[in-house]
Amino acid sequence: MSMPQGWEWLEDLPDEWEAPPDLQTPTPYPEVNLVIRLLSCEFLGFEARAAIGRFVTEEALYDMWFIEKVQTAGWEMKKSALLREVPMEQARIVYEAWKVLNAVSELDAPDAVLLERRVTAIKALTSTLQEAAERLVGIRAENAPAS
Repeated sequence: MSMPQGWEWLEDLPDEWEAPPDLQTPTPYPEVNLVIRLLSCEFLGFEARAAIGRFVTEEALYDMWFIEKVQTAGWEMKKSALLREVPMEQARIVYEAWKVLNAVSELDAPDAVLLERRVTAIKALTSTLQEAAERLVGIRAENAPAS
């Protein structure tokens, strides 16, 4: 199907990530449901929990910023569409790191191996959460009006 003239930029947008079924409840917000799952994990330490808190905070601040700016910032429709997808893209990246950690529990391996893999996966998840939060902060900073 051809695009109406002037709307060809829609073909350049990345595919939107559809949250998997396990992130569609208990709230209507996949990123919130992801955080609920993460915080329900009994073996995450303080550093990981702090990274989760920062991620959920920065995602909410990003959403508030976007809603406030989208009507008045004068962005092209393509830029608005790309910026709108950033939180879900970051949630997808965090979810993939979570799946790696979650999969460790299903391995049939000696306890020492499981512990080593879990520690590695927790470090990776923590780093991913920190990077996702930084990405959300960075985009807001990049799109702040010049003073």
